Amino acid sequence: MNYDANPVKLNFNDETLKHRILHLIEGREDSNGITFINLCYQLRQMAINEHLLDSPDVTTYTNDELAPEDQIRVSRLLWELIWERQVFLLFGRSELLGLSNGEDRFVKY
Repeated sequence: MNYDANPVKLNFNDETLKHRILHLIEGREDSNGITFINLCYQLRQMAINEHLLDSPDVTTYTNDELAPEDQIRVSRLLWELIWERQVFLLFGRSELLGLSNGEDRFVKY
């Protein structure tokens, strides 16, 4: 068993990654959405389950972070989904919506 403290890299192509992002966002309650940090964590979990990480032999991970280039790629694809009106960004803080931590969230359009 190997341990890897480095950020992990996803082996999803852009189209597959876009579908995974939509799947995760659509699976959330509209009023709560998903934060960018949680989205990246969930994508990492999907990649582990599908054996689509850069180092498939690594079975235990000590770092929940995606590699910076993958975080940028997820950001770019999120903006494409926003432009295509499939996702929107829920700004601000609202106790009524359960956004007590003030993090903006992505929700389905």
